[in-house]
Amino acid sequence: MKPTAMVDDMFWRGRRVMVTGHTGFVGSWLTLWLERLGAVVTGYSDGLPTSVSMYRLCGLEAHVPWIRGDIRDGMSLTAALQQAKPEIVFHLAGASASKSESETDSEHGNGSSLARLFDVEVVGTAALLDAVRLVSRDCPIRAVVALTSDDCYAPRPWGAGLRESDPLGGDTPAAASKACAELAAAAFRQAYFAGGAGPAVATVRAGGLIGGGDFGAGRLAADCVRAAAQGRAAQLPARPDEARPWLHVLDALAGCLALAQRLFPPGGEAYAEAWNLGPRAGDARTSAWLAETLCAGLGSPWAAPAGGSAGESEQRRRQAAAPLLDTAKAAERLGWHPRLEASQAVRWAAEWYAAWMKGLPLREAAAAQIACYERLSAEQG
Repeated sequence: MKPTAMVDDMFWRGRRVMVTGHTGFVGSWLTLWLERLGAVVTGYSDGLPTSVSMYRLCGLEAHVPWIRGDIRDGMSLTAALQQAKPEIVFHLAGASASKSESETDSEHGNGSSLARLFDVEVVGTAALLDAVRLVSRDCPIRAVVALTSDDCYAPRPWGAGLRESDPLGGDTPAAASKACAELAAAAFRQAYFAGGAGPAVATVRAGGLIGGGDFGAGRLAADCVRAAAQGRAAQLPARPDEARPWLHVLDALAGCLALAQRLFPPGGEAYAEAWNLGPRAGDARTSAWLAETLCAGLGSPWAAPAGGSAGESEQRRRQAAAPLLDTAKAAERLGWHPRLEASQAVRWAAEWYAAWMKGLPLREAAAAQIACYERLSAEQG
């Protein structure tokens, strides 16, 4: 009988969990979901990543202990782990930006240098796993799930979907930093955590994550939302014709939660490896499609590319498009598959952002979407 990706609330109830990067877009959604499941959550972050943040809008500061520290600071991480004594660690710090978005941000002077990407992604991942190695001697940590990105793969022409065994690489600094983070995680896993010697460590290579609450500078969805809030047309995204495996943040987090459950002993070592999480075959969409669809959902105009609407262009591209990510392993061994198609994912994101622009309670809006996702998951099995 195949395992199911249904998140087990009994497993999470009372479970001690640490989330690095908990104040970010993905971290805020995960923290809200873990709270709903009854987990005892501690966050680790050096601050709020944006002036407008989902974390603050949802009032998470009043509910989640926050240990402040730099993800690259091994001593601070060690002290935080000793204080929180987590059984499971989710490493999300620095994991949200895609190669095109993070580099466009830096090129326009809105973000940090490209060299810092390696500092945060690689040194941060190594510092966390080294702290886990040291702390596990006295405070056993059972599982670590690190979120990277589909950008970690070496570029190649479209064909069969990328598999976890395919070469890592990256044709840009941001993409290469994700690949290096994967290598760092694999090195620690093989050198210190193999054979049940420590926690089961797995990485998740997720597609481009979308959903309400993303306000990052240079992020495509966030730029569209800012334009809508200011009553102006959103601008053409970087690489508008590049297809991306867009995935709703809740689909990605459902996979992360299901994976963490499998990593827990006994038998967790069998799942301590890399995992792809992406949309269903044929559901990859271009950046232009995402911008046009999100703006339409917000009732906002946008500066369409020359040559017609993004929808028409995307329809032609999809006829010949192969899947960008092969998620067969997650489907077979975790029972995971995305519950939301790309169009549904964008609609959910637009609904959350519309609630924000109307000044509605956003903690309740996020909780309602999590509850709806759980119902979909139960219905689809």
